[in-house]
Amino acid sequence: MLRPCEDQPHCGDNLGDPDYWGPYVLTALERERLARERVETPFVGTFPTFLVGEVVVKFFGGTFDGRRAVLVEETMHRLLADHPAIPVPELIASGQLWEDEPTWPYVITRRLAGRALRELDRIEHPSARMALELGEAVARLYRLEAPVVAARREKLGRLRGGAPERLRRFGFPSVLANQVADYLKDALPADTVVHGDLTGDHVFVRDSAIEGIIDWGDAMVADPYYELVPLFLDAFGGSRDRLRSFLDAYGWRASGAEFARRALQAILSFRFDTVAGIKRVVELDRVRDLGELAERLFAGVS
Repeated sequence: MLRPCEDQPHCGDNLGDPDYWGPYVLTALERERLARERVETPFVGTFPTFLVGEVVVKFFGGTFDGRRAVLVEETMHRLLADHPAIPVPELIASGQLWEDEPTWPYVITRRLAGRALRELDRIEHPSARMALELGEAVARLYRLEAPVVAARREKLGRLRGGAPERLRRFGFPSVLANQVADYLKDALPADTVVHGDLTGDHVFVRDSAIEGIIDWGDAMVADPYYELVPLFLDAFGGSRDRLRSFLDAYGWRASGAEFARRALQAILSFRFDTVAGIKRVVELDRVRDLGELAERLFAGVS
């Protein structure tokens, strides 16, 4: 069996193709003595991920920090297995397809019931209850000691240093991008283990309650506000009411202008595109100052 190609655009073009990845998925299942069933594709993410009956098989290539991501994902699953109040899928098995590089490691987890938050329409959206349960889960996560493999992920400093140019590439107005470096000078230190990408794709809901949180490969140590970025701009769809419910359940202490400043610092530091999310909440082209942007984004939240 030939190895999957890690080069782009080949890997990206085949990322969600069950015909391409099917033989590798079935090989992993055979090695772990798991049932062979039809290979299905969920939403296409960063790494090749496939549904097979009651399990999920996820492979990690060398691109997109895949070598580190698989270690972090497996470690976080093992850590959180001892903390059932933080709902995550069961880790069934892990391994690798080859002994020499590229090894193509994999993680196999139990398939969650329910649906990803992004799949729910406005009528089905659990809103307040979902936000409350997420607040409680994140509060418990923040109390845990970060695993070494996540603690060694020195990302936040680099993300802050590269923030002005990254934001410009995402379409952030130059008048605001020019203020970013100064605005981040007093940002909080990285001292909290975070999921790192709590979007609507990674939160599963069943019967209006949180069923589980998936995709822990981006977990790292950051400041606590970093987790709020994908929650507010993506999972909550920019809803201040849901964010407020989350913060209340968490027991978040900061409020007012202090909260708004810290939350915007996290948005500016975030590794993925936040500009599109900001534009769904405020008319960005009318804003000339980052302090004003913070006020507009989080007016009435805390």
